[in-house]
Amino acid sequence: MTLGGLAAGAVLAALLSQVLVKVLTGVFDPPPDALAVPWPYLAAVAVVVTTALGAACALALRLLRRPAVTVLRDL
Repeated sequence: MTLGGLAAGAVLAALLSQVLVKVLTGVFDPPPDALAVPWPYLAAVAVVVTTALGAACALALRLLRRPAVTVLRDL
């Protein structure tokens, strides 16, 4: 699910960026030759996403090890 969302978001972001450059070419003086990709920002986002996904998976695995009866009694 996560990989699908990341892939779809990356494709949509790339397409939207291309469309915005084409639409706003007349506004810029001089127009951009290529897109500027903020690699440090994207790397930081990738680290945060990986960390959050790892923490969520670790928590889910820890909670799955508890018997369901114990969880229901704790409620």
